[in-house]
Amino acid sequence: MRYVLYGLSALLVSGCIRSVYEVPVLGRVVAGQGDTRPFEQPLPINTQPKRLALGHSFAIGVKEDGTVWSWGYGMLGLGKFESRGTPQAIPNMTNFLEVAVGSEHVLALRKDGTVWSWGDNKKGQLGYKEEGIPYGKEPNIRFSAQQLTPKQVPELKDVVSIAAGSSFSLALDKEGRVWGWGSALEIMKKETQSKYIFPVVVVHDKNAVKIMTDHTNGFGMLLNTGQVKLWQTKTLYEPTFNSRVVDVAMSYSNTYFLLDTGRVYALGTNYSGELAQQGRYAHYKDNPQLITQIGRIIKIDTYTALDEKGRVWQWGDIAGINIDKTFSGNNIYSQFYPRIMTSDKDIVDVYCCSFALSKDGTVWAWGNDTGGIRGDAKPITNSFQKQTHAHWTAPVRSLWMWK
Repeated sequence: MRYVLYGLSALLVSGCIRSVYEVPVLGRVVAGQGDTRPFEQPLPINTQPKRLALGHSFAIGVKEDGTVWSWGYGMLGLGKFESRGTPQAIPNMTNFLEVAVGSEHVLALRKDGTVWSWGDNKKGQLGYKEEGIPYGKEPNIRFSAQQLTPKQVPELKDVVSIAAGSSFSLALDKEGRVWGWGSALEIMKKETQSKYIFPVVVVHDKNAVKIMTDHTNGFGMLLNTGQVKLWQTKTLYEPTFNSRVVDVAMSYSNTYFLLDTGRVYALGTNYSGELAQQGRYAHYKDNPQLITQIGRIIKIDTYTALDEKGRVWQWGDIAGINIDKTFSGNNIYSQFYPRIMTSDKDIVDVYCCSFALSKDGTVWAWGNDTGGIRGDAKPITNSFQKQTHAHWTAPVRSLWMWK
């Protein structure tokens, strides 16, 4: 520790590091305290569409021109289950706004308010009867419940927001109706879940402007009043804050709230520092905790926040993996306080857990590259254990651009 302090002191004297408020070089990991003053002008509610959706080993992106692209390994919408390190446009997918990814299925929202989907359909998460993939030998040919190319979900119209759970799907229309489908959507009655392979209205609130899921069986709704409604299975929870909520991000065991002041609150478990505080066994189910070290945040995703200066803060096991120099792929990683993972004044959006979008259209990627999810056409490292610390912490320029 003494030598580390000596080294930091030398850097401070030399001017290489002046303070945590300086913009660090891409790839440098910095710990520190952010600016926690509230914004002078409250943030507006974030209804911007999600241009990027990340699966375990593949990515789907929507460019500003409305075309849909895919890369990595999995259900890429290109007619077969494949591996592709270079991003490629999906044929006939134009005029789109937003994408969402479940465990093995994809949703895409078109500008005309229609929803399209492809991928796995074992639990009805596509919203229609799939074409199937044949397997076996004559005369015993069978078909797996999968759809390899995009297809429109019937009867849905005027949709403004979409979300994908592990094996279910949601769509919010302009009237505030949330349509759900897929037998894993537990808000439905158990005895009728298996029947809902086509969209049905599950909740309705005329003030709803955005929906999101935790990728298991929970989902949330952001209202134009700055209020939030959360459902875990069939239980409704409505957290209260001293200011309006302008965005919400959900993960398997945590939910994050961005307030119009620029402060961020968190719910859920803290086993690896997901609440950005000490106490591995802390668990806050219905009492949102302020993440005290960061402020003036303009965008959030799970375990990730972007502040007004273009600094990307991360915490929890994702940050723990990214900064752990003894990275082996087998360790249990924790990061109980936010760290600056990368920084660029031109960054305008972030996606969990390792993508940043710059205003010129450039997309930066770091972290896990299983399946070639970064889209930089470099040799794909599928083994988690073989990926090095440098591999995780050095952002690379993806070949996909969002403009």
